[in-house]
Amino acid sequence: MSAPTITPTTGTDRAALLRAAQGKPAAPTRRLPMGIRVTAGPGAAPARTEAPNGPAARPPRTLEQLLTLAQGSETVRTRQLAEKITGLVDELTGRLEAELAAATLRLAEKEAELAAEMAALRQKMGTGPKGTAQRAAIRQWAQANGYEVAERGRIPRNVLQAWAAATGSEVTR
Repeated sequence: MSAPTITPTTGTDRAALLRAAQGKPAAPTRRLPMGIRVTAGPGAAPARTEAPNGPAARPPRTLEQLLTLAQGSETVRTRQLAEKITGLVDELTGRLEAELAAATLRLAEKEAELAAEMAALRQKMGTGPKGTAQRAAIRQWAQANGYEVAERGRIPRNVLQAWAAATGSEVTR
C-alpha cells in the first residue's frame, strides 16, 4: 500500500498552506508589468495628482516679476535679497554682453582670414575672375584654330597644351 497523500479538504492548495505556516500572506502579491497603471473602478472619483494650491496652480512668473514683487515686500530681508539679485543679474548681463562682443570680434577676424584664404585658393586654382578670363581666351583661341570646345565645362588637356605652346603662356589650373 502506498503512503497516503495529504490534500486539504477546504479547497486551498498546498502552497497556500506552506505560506501560512511560514507567516507569509495567504496570496502572493501580484506584480504588475511596467507601464500598467491600476485605476479605480467606474464609480470611483479620479485620483488627484497635484495639490489644488500647489506650484502648478499658479502661473509661472518671470524674474522681473519676482524682483518687482520682492522690492515691494514688507520684509527687509526680502527687499535686500531683491537688491542683491538685481545687482547680480546686472553683472551677469554685462559679462555676457562683453563675451558676445568679443566672440563677434573673433568671428569677424576669422571670416576675414577665411576670405583671404579662399581668394588665394581661387587664384591658385584659376576659379576667380582672372581664371575665368583666361579660360574664355583659351576657348576663343581653340575655336579659331579648329578645336572643338564646349562653351562650358572642362577644357581638354590637348587644347590647353596647344594653347600654351602657341601663346607661350602658362595655364593656371
